[in-house]
Amino acid sequence: MKIKYINHSGFMVECGESVLMIDCCGLTKNSEEVRSCADKNLYILASHVHGDHFDPNILSFGGERTKWILSGDIGKNISHGNDVCFLTKGDIYSDERVRIKAYGSTDAGVSFYIEAGGKRIFHAGDLNNWHWNEEDTPKNAAKSEQWFLEELDIIAKDVPELDAAMFPVDPRLGKDHARGAEQFLDRIKTGLFIPMHFWEDYEAARAFGPAAKKRRAAFADICAAGDVFEI
Repeated sequence: MKIKYINHSGFMVECGESVLMIDCCGLTKNSEEVRSCADKNLYILASHVHGDHFDPNILSFGGERTKWILSGDIGKNISHGNDVCFLTKGDIYSDERVRIKAYGSTDAGVSFYIEAGGKRIFHAGDLNNWHWNEEDTPKNAAKSEQWFLEELDIIAKDVPELDAAMFPVDPRLGKDHARGAEQFLDRIKTGLFIPMHFWEDYEAARAFGPAAKKRRAAFADICAAGDVFEI
């Protein structure tokens, strides 16, 4: 399985004759990534309606072998056909190639647990410990953290181990921007940790490497859009 970083929180996961496109924004029909999927089973996922995760252009991608797996909040904003499946927390989409379960978020939409090609991967969407300690009151920050930990408990009970996880390391959170990622790795054994949602602050993302390795996870040291990692 190959995981290609597109931008921000967008990834393409290649697994044999299947490709999963997750939270990809800014691509067009003529993008190399989209054209490369022409003869493959394409699953297009979007975790929620925010513009840095859902790009309406994705609805024009693909063909007869394409399936769209979108969070329920997106359904209020688009017209759709039979090839679109909407998931809310706890819902599952599955066929002979993939199994996708929606877990909760601490913002909009859902997070995704995916089984494909014998691998188990997780894309957090906007699930994170959005504590904003440097801006919020201690009470509100603690409440946000508790919400995240409760969602994390639910996931960890079902999925104690992953081959790869894509999870936010957002520098806007200030000095504790990696707190949610650390808590995630403390609870769920992860083979490869892939940072995301770091906008274009690659240094902030790469700075998490030692913390990931301390928790016995390999680290995807993203240097630029297009970087590919194998699991």
